[in-house]
Amino acid sequence: MKGMENKNGTPSAGGGRGGLFDQPRKAASGLVFSGAVFGMLVLSLLLSLTLALISQINGTPVGELTQTNAYRYVAYMLYDVAYIAVIAVFLFVYKEKPRAFGFRLPKPQYWLLAVLLAFGLLFSLNFANGWFISFLGLFGYEAPASSLPSLEGAGFIGVLFAVAVLPAFFEETLLRGIILEGIKDVGTVAACLLGGLLFSLFHMSPAQTTYQFICGCVFTLLAIRSQSVFPTMLAHFLNNAVIVLDARFGFLEGISGGGAVAVYVLSALCLIASLVWLIFFDRKTNRKKEGAIKPFLLPAAIGLGICVILWISNFVAGLGG
Repeated sequence: MKGMENKNGTPSAGGGRGGLFDQPRKAASGLVFSGAVFGMLVLSLLLSLTLALISQINGTPVGELTQTNAYRYVAYMLYDVAYIAVIAVFLFVYKEKPRAFGFRLPKPQYWLLAVLLAFGLLFSLNFANGWFISFLGLFGYEAPASSLPSLEGAGFIGVLFAVAVLPAFFEETLLRGIILEGIKDVGTVAACLLGGLLFSLFHMSPAQTTYQFICGCVFTLLAIRSQSVFPTMLAHFLNNAVIVLDARFGFLEGISGGGAVAVYVLSALCLIASLVWLIFFDRKTNRKKEGAIKPFLLPAAIGLGICVILWISNFVAGLGG
């Protein structure tokens, strides 16, 4: 009898009980991706049903309910519930220690690279993202305005926690931790491109497609080079934190003229220098293709399909404003 495969995807002696979780490590990553996306969808539907029910009970229009601070906090933190559930199930079923998927301290230079990349991506990619939004605008698409909870007083800390801390920790644990560990053997280049695609689709946001794809590729490369998920958590946090800080204090609006040019040039230099180092000089962790991508894509297909459908739905919803 042909032996089963162990969690690293290599054959193990003997048979065993076949089933959903008796798959190689790469397939487990695909299941984690689909599970997270499916969980996000279910929670979104439950939130919509809850809003409709509350509206029926007290007569408050759904549109008014969505403008409350309580709703905005729930909307931002809802997906974290799905991430926590999927991570918990993976840890329970797969018995993999967090250290195995990147929870280890990196060398000091990767903390600096995380800061430089966050600064470089945030400012340099504004142009690329703006061009993509303009392209979508040719079809009548208008990017929706973001609606943060109140930033006044202690609300600033709450928003920073919900918008910057939680996504940085849980999204990076999933995408650059558990999932990346299962797909690294497809080769460094392919893993980075796939990481960018997954990160972009995961957010299902037409307006942020280009930005999130590039961020996903860069974060994946940083995680591979550092062999740690912590630098990508820092870069992800800084990116979101700057957006929250700007919404509260509006310091980016005050940068104009020569100051703006200097910021963009410095940002581009930081991004280019960091990428040159990671791509051409820091190559110890470079990997050639050792395995196929199909074992990941098959169990990830459900999640990918949902993401594509919701991306299209969000695009259609944005047509004509």
